Amino acid sequence: MNGEFLRILAKPAWRDLSKESGISKLSLPAIRALDSFFDHQIRHGLSRVVEEDFRAWADLGQGAADLQHLRAALELLDPTNEGISVIARLHHDALRKETSRRTSSKGRAVYLRTVSVPREELPRDWQAFLGDLARRKKTGLGSAPAPSILERMTRKLGEYIFAMRLAGMDEELHQEGLTEFYSQLTGRVSSRSGEPLRPATLRATWEELERFARLRETYPPELLEELKQTLEMLHEDEAQSSQLKFGKLHGIGSPLDVMRTALDMLASSVELKSTLDRHIQRNRAAALGLPAGLPLRREWDRLVFGKTLFWSSERYRLRNFRPQKTAHQSGRQDFPASFHPSMTPFIDALVLQDNDPKYLDELRRHVEASNRTLFVNPNGAACAKSYVSRVWSDILGTGATVTRTMMHEHFGAQGDAGTAKAMALCNQISESTARHYQGLSLQQTRASMAQDDLADELASLL
Repeated sequence: MNGEFLRILAKPAWRDLSKESGISKLSLPAIRALDSFFDHQIRHGLSRVVEEDFRAWADLGQGAADLQHLRAALELLDPTNEGISVIARLHHDALRKETSRRTSSKGRAVYLRTVSVPREELPRDWQAFLGDLARRKKTGLGSAPAPSILERMTRKLGEYIFAMRLAGMDEELHQEGLTEFYSQLTGRVSSRSGEPLRPATLRATWEELERFARLRETYPPELLEELKQTLEMLHEDEAQSSQLKFGKLHGIGSPLDVMRTALDMLASSVELKSTLDRHIQRNRAAALGLPAGLPLRREWDRLVFGKTLFWSSERYRLRNFRPQKTAHQSGRQDFPASFHPSMTPFIDALVLQDNDPKYLDELRRHVEASNRTLFVNPNGAACAKSYVSRVWSDILGTGATVTRTMMHEHFGAQGDAGTAKAMALCNQISESTARHYQGLSLQQTRASMAQDDLADELASLL
C-alpha cells in the first residue's frame, strides 16, 4: 500500500472497514471515491443515505467517474449494499449527459458553416492586418477598434469571402464583389425566422466592410465613397424600420408576459422523464426569462460564476461586468445591476440541476469555484454565444436584443421617469437614445388616441 492509501485508512471513518479482507484489493481511485463519500456524509450529517445524496456528491466532484469508482468499492466491500443499484442508475444517467452531443438550442452537435469562412481562411494579408489591429489595441500604439468590434469585423469579412467563393470572384474588396455580396445579403432568408435579414443586420455588415477598408488605407477613393454611400442608405433603412420592432412586440407581450411563459416552462421541466430533456428545458426557460427582466444585449455567454456572476446578500449579482459594445467609451463603469429575487429561480435551476434544494448553497459555491458559465449543454460544455437569442427566435420569432425595445415600450407610458428606468435596465446613457424611444412612445400614444377618437365617431354614425 502506498502512503496515500495508508493515510486514508488511518482516518476515523475507516476504523471498522480497515480490517476488512477486501481492502487491499481496492484500487486507489476506488478508495479515494469511498473516502470522499464518507467526508460528504460527515459534512452533511447524513445518517441515512438516499439517491439525492449520491447525486449531489457526484455533481460536486467528478461525476460519472466518481460514481463508477464508488460502485466498484462497494461491490468489493459490501456487495449486498442497496446503494449499489442506485449508484448504477445514477452512473448511467451521468454518463449519458457527459457523452451527449445534444445542445440546448436545436440539437445540432456540429456547426456547419453556410454563410461565412473562419478567420484562418481569410486572405493572408487580411489576417495580418487584423492581427496588427489587435496588437495596436492591446499596446495602445495607434488607433484600433475595440475587441468586440474587431471580432464582428472578422465575422463580416468571413461572410464577404464566402460570397466571393460562391460566385467564383476574386477574394478582395472590389466594386463587382460588393455588388454581388449586397445582392446575396438582400436575398438571404434567415434559417430561424424564415424572413429576410433585418436592416440592422445589413447595416452592421456594411459598417464593418467600410471600417476595414478605411483603416487599411490601401483602397481607391472611389471604393471608399461607394461603401460610405451604401452605409448611409442602410442607416436610413434601419431608422425607418424601427416600427417593425414594435410590431413584433405586439405579438410577444410585455416583459411580464414573457417571464410568466418562462416560469411555466421551468415548472413543467420536472415532468420530463429524460435527464437530458430536463436539462435543456431548464436552460431554455432561463434563456427566455432572464433577458425579459434584465436585457444584456448578446452577452449572456460572458456571465461566468465566480468571475462576473456571484451569489451575495440573497441575490445573484454582476461584478466586473461591462457590456462590450460600450465598454471602452469614456466614463463607462461596471454594470451595477443585480438579478431581482423573482428571477432567482431561473439561475437556481441551472445550478441545482436535478439535485435536492438542500444542496443549493454548496452547489452555488461549487459553480463559483469552478468558474462555470451560466449556460452549459448537458455534457458540461458552454453553450454557443448566440444561445439566448436562438431560444428567443425559436419560441417568440425574434432575437433577445428586442428586449431593450420591450423595456422602453413597457415603461414608456410613465414619461421621463419611465424612460429613465428603461435606460438604467438596458445600461444606456446616451441622450439621443432616450429621445429616440421617447419619440416613438409619443407617436404610438398619439396614434392610439387618434384611432380611439375615430372609432368613437364611427360608433356615433352606426
